[in-house]
Amino acid sequence: MKTFEHLFEPRAIAVVGVSDDSARPGTQALRALVKNGFQGRLFPVNPKYEAFDGLPCFASIDAIPEAVDLVVIGVPAGGVLAVLESCARKKVGYAVILSGGFRESGPEGIERERRLLEIAQTAGIRLLGPNCLGFANIHAGVYAAFGSITRPPKLQRGSVSLVTQSGGFGYSIALACAEAGIGFRHVIATGNETDIDTIQLIDALIDDEETRSIVVYIEGTSDGRALLDVGRRALAAGKPVLLWKGGVTEQGAKAAESHTASMTGTYDFYRALFRQTGIVEIQELHEAVDYLLAFEGRRYPTGNGVAVMGVSGGSAIVFADAGERRGLQLCELSAQTQQALAGVVPNIGAVHNPIDLTAGYFSAANQTKLETAVRAALADPGVHALCVNLATTGQAGSLAAAQVLVRVAQESAKPIVVFSSTPVAENAQALAEFAKGAVPVLRSPSRAARAVATLADYHRIRERLLAAPAAAESNVAGAAPTVQAGKPLSETESKAVLAAAGIPVSRDVMVPGPGTLSIEGLRLPLVVKVVSPDIPHKTEVGGVRLGIASQAALDEAIAEVLANARRHVPQARIEGALVSEMVRGGFELIAGVVNDEVFGPVVVVGAGGIYAEVLKDTASRIAPFDEATAFDMLGELRCRPILDGVRGAPACDVGAIASALAALSRFAWAHRDQVREVDINPLFALPDGVVAADALVVPL
Repeated sequence: MKTFEHLFEPRAIAVVGVSDDSARPGTQALRALVKNGFQGRLFPVNPKYEAFDGLPCFASIDAIPEAVDLVVIGVPAGGVLAVLESCARKKVGYAVILSGGFRESGPEGIERERRLLEIAQTAGIRLLGPNCLGFANIHAGVYAAFGSITRPPKLQRGSVSLVTQSGGFGYSIALACAEAGIGFRHVIATGNETDIDTIQLIDALIDDEETRSIVVYIEGTSDGRALLDVGRRALAAGKPVLLWKGGVTEQGAKAAESHTASMTGTYDFYRALFRQTGIVEIQELHEAVDYLLAFEGRRYPTGNGVAVMGVSGGSAIVFADAGERRGLQLCELSAQTQQALAGVVPNIGAVHNPIDLTAGYFSAANQTKLETAVRAALADPGVHALCVNLATTGQAGSLAAAQVLVRVAQESAKPIVVFSSTPVAENAQALAEFAKGAVPVLRSPSRAARAVATLADYHRIRERLLAAPAAAESNVAGAAPTVQAGKPLSETESKAVLAAAGIPVSRDVMVPGPGTLSIEGLRLPLVVKVVSPDIPHKTEVGGVRLGIASQAALDEAIAEVLANARRHVPQARIEGALVSEMVRGGFELIAGVVNDEVFGPVVVVGAGGIYAEVLKDTASRIAPFDEATAFDMLGELRCRPILDGVRGAPACDVGAIASALAALSRFAWAHRDQVREVDINPLFALPDGVVAADALVVPL
C-alpha cells in the first residue's frame, strides 16, 4: 500500500511494552510478529530485560542502534507520551498505539490524546489508534496487533481488506468471511482514530493493487463529505466497498424551525451516501460473506431480468419473492430460448422461467445437457443473471454441476449464482471447484437473490457515475442571490431567493393590511398568510386562512391573521400579509435542506400534507446532484405511484419535480456557508409543473 507503505510493510519494528505477562498487548504483538514470519528487523523494548524471547531487548527507543519504521506501543496510557517523544527523537515514521485510557476514559484522557496528536504532528509521525487492536498485513506476515487478530484461526491470503473502528466486532466479520473461504490482504483496527482514520485508509486501499474489495465497520465519521468522495473514487476504480454502519438508530440534532429536519436523522444521510456512491450497506455477517463472494467474479447484471433453473420449485419461488423486493424480475424467456431448452429438459420439466430441470438432473451423465441449458438461458437477451438451484443435490451431482457452471462462467459476462443447502462437509470438492471459478454459492435462495440485486445496483450506479462524473456539481456557482448569514428571511424573501435559484413559486401579493388589495385580476380561491421572519410556523398561531373567494372574505382574513399573530407572538416583527392564489389539484410534497455538520447540505423530499408527519415517507440525497439522482429519490417514496396518477387522477410532472430538487441541491451547495435549512411546505406536484406554495430559508 503505497500511501502508508512503511506502516503496513515496515522494514524494522520496535515493540514497546513486552513482558513475561503473555496477556500484555506488547507481548502479544511481538510474539504474533515472530509466529507469522515477519521478515524485517524486530526490536523488543523494556528496560527490565536484556533479552526477550531470544531477541536483544532495549531499554528505550533511543537505545536502538538502527532506523525504525514502525513502533508498536503497548504500555499503559500514562507512559505513552514519553514513548512517543522518544519516537520523535528517533524520527520514526509510524506508531501503532494499542493502549487504552485516552478520550474514551474522561477529561484526563482527552487531554492526553490532544497532547499525543500534538507531539505526532510536530514530529511528522502518523498514528494508528490509540485504543485499538492494531493491524495485520496477511500477505507480508506483519501482525502489529494483539487480541483476536493474533489468535487462531489464521486468516488466509486473499484480495479483501477490512477496516474497522471496533477491533473485536470487525474481526468477527473477518472470521465469518474466512469460514466461507474468503482470504484477506489487510485487517486494520483504527480505535480512536486520533490521526489516521477509516476514510484515509479506504482511500489508500483503493490504490493498493492487491486489494480488490474493501469491508468497513464504522460507528460514525466526522467528515461525511470525505466518505462521499472516497466512495465515489472506489466506485470509479471498480473496487466494491461493503460498509456496516453501527448505531443506526441514533437521531441527528433537530432544528425547531424546520419540518424537514424533524423528518430525518443521521442514518438517513448515510443511506443517501450509499446510494450516491455505490457503497454496499451490510447489516448481517452473512451479507458480508454473500456479497464478497458475488463481487469476486466481477460480472454484473446490466438489467433486472433473472432466470432461475434447478431441481427445487420452492427454491425458485423463494428466490422470486426476495428478488422482487429488490427490483429483480423473473423475465419471460424468448421462444428461441424455450425451444433450445426443450431439447435438453425432460418432458415432465418446464422450459419457461423458472426452468424446472427435474429431480436427479445434476449428474455426470447430464453435463452436456446442463451446459446447453445454461448457455441457452444466458444467451437470452432478457436474462441478465442466472441462478442455479442445486438445493440438496448430493456430492457427485454438485461436483458435476460445478464443473459445467465454472466452465460456462469463464466465457460469460453475465453472473451465475448458485444456491446449495448441502452441508459444507459433504460438498467440499464442489465448493472448491466453484471457488476456483469465482462462482458464488449461497446458503439460501433469498440470499442468492439479494446478492444478484446488489451486483445489479452496484453496476447501475457505477455506469451512471462513469457516464457523467461531474454532472451533479455543474452550475453551482451563482445559482441564486447571496443569502446573508444570520439575517432571518420572511416567506416572501425566501420564495424570491428560491425562485432565482430555479424553483417555481406561487404567485403572491404582499399587503400591509385589510382594504389594500382588490380581488379583481386574481384567480380564486386565495390564501392569506401572515408575513413575519419571527414566525416560522404560521398555522400554529392562526396565521393562515384558506379558500378565500370574495373581497369581503379577503379583507376579513387579512385582518384576522394579523391580529392572531400579534396576539400569540407579541414581540414578532409583522411585515404584513401575503395573498396567494391557491394551487389546485396535484399532490402535496414537502422538500427541504438540512445543512448537517457531518455531511453538509442534504436535500430531503417526501409526502406532504397530512402524510408528512404520519408516514414520514422521505428520501434524502447529499447535495449537489443532478436530475437523474432526483428521479432515484422520488422512486424511493411510497407515494411514488400517486405521482404517476391513480384512480383516474392525472399524472404529476415528475420531470419538473426532479428539476426543482436538483436546483434546490445546487442552491444548497452554493450557499452551504450561509444557509442552515430550507423548508418548502407544501411543494405542489402538478400535471404540468411544480410550485412551491410556502417556503422558509433559515440562514446560519
